[in-house]
Amino acid sequence: MTHLRILDSITDRGDPRRPNEDASGGAANCAFVIDGATGLGENIIDEAESDAAWLAKFAAVTFEEDALAGCAVAKSVRKINERVSRIIGDLAGSMPVDPWNLPCAGFQMIRVEKDGIVSHGLGDCRLFLQDAAGATHALSAIEGGAAAENEEAKRAVAHAGGLTKFRSLSTEPEIRAELRRRRALYNTDGGSVWTLGANPEAASHIVSQPLPATLPARGLLCTDGFAALVDLYGRYDAASLIERARTDGLVPLLAELRAIEQREDPDGQTYPRFKVSDDATAVLFEIVEDRAVSGRR
Repeated sequence: MTHLRILDSITDRGDPRRPNEDASGGAANCAFVIDGATGLGENIIDEAESDAAWLAKFAAVTFEEDALAGCAVAKSVRKINERVSRIIGDLAGSMPVDPWNLPCAGFQMIRVEKDGIVSHGLGDCRLFLQDAAGATHALSAIEGGAAAENEEAKRAVAHAGGLTKFRSLSTEPEIRAELRRRRALYNTDGGSVWTLGANPEAASHIVSQPLPATLPARGLLCTDGFAALVDLYGRYDAASLIERARTDGLVPLLAELRAIEQREDPDGQTYPRFKVSDDATAVLFEIVEDRAVSGRR
């Protein structure tokens, strides 16, 4: 029988003045990361640190409970989004909620299923996997999403003159208006991005991919803030990032990430981005057969 084991995990808020809107978790058959999208307006859920943080935590609990019960991922996503939709509706009452202000979050999951290893995701979180034969996978539910966001960030940084003044470009009025326009298209037939959030139909848009792998296999699940070490800063590729995490753990990688952002390029001129530092979360895992587990005891 095949098992998944979490070897290490780490999470860090990008801005000490804001809540961490990432989450992660797992069970004997899966691991996942969740990236809550920072809100572009007022919170709807008053008692939460932020709507995005609340959604990420709620989804993490649901994923873990459903994984243990053997629930299909699409069923879990539909259940999460139905519940979120009801809560938002109850809180808003007769007051309309702007589409751009609905909470949303991406996720990436790897799961051991009866037919093999499968990745599932919505949004721009990342999965890096390397098997015993050296085959490497680098996946996201939005293919090319990192490159597209980098181009958008270049234009935003040029418009704002850098990150020094704003720290997060989403607070610059013209940039915020454009971000709201794009966010309003999430989870709609007119858009291309589907997420955890308030539309149950997102369950029909999960990107799932079987992953043939020679076991044992090791990998990393990352929110885009951590995956920037590969996708934006170019310090690693998938294989070297997994190897560094395996040999040294995740703490040095997080320190390297923050050094790039806060000391090397705090203004975003070398590496254009929307924030000095984003929330960053990673989960290091391995997938092994029973005999491999027994052999380590």
